Amino acid sequence: MVTLVAYTFHALHTLYVSCFKPFKITFKKERNNAMFKNNHYELDKCTLASWVDENLDQSLSKTNIKTRFRVIRIWP
Repeated sequence: MVTLVAYTFHALHTLYVSCFKPFKITFKKERNNAMFKNNHYELDKCTLASWVDENLDQSLSKTNIKTRFRVIRIWP
């Protein structure tokens, strides 16, 4: 967990758009598919941790970050 200084959203918005939003979308899709397959039973922590690890690696890859920054016109 990280504590941020107040009023830092403007500086972190690009990071949110480029990395964390795609992570959230893919994680929610996987979770919803698994919940549907398991008749809405809760999933164990090991499964959730493996999804976080897998999806975070994809979201924070160097090529993904560069591509997202180009889309929002921050990276040349």
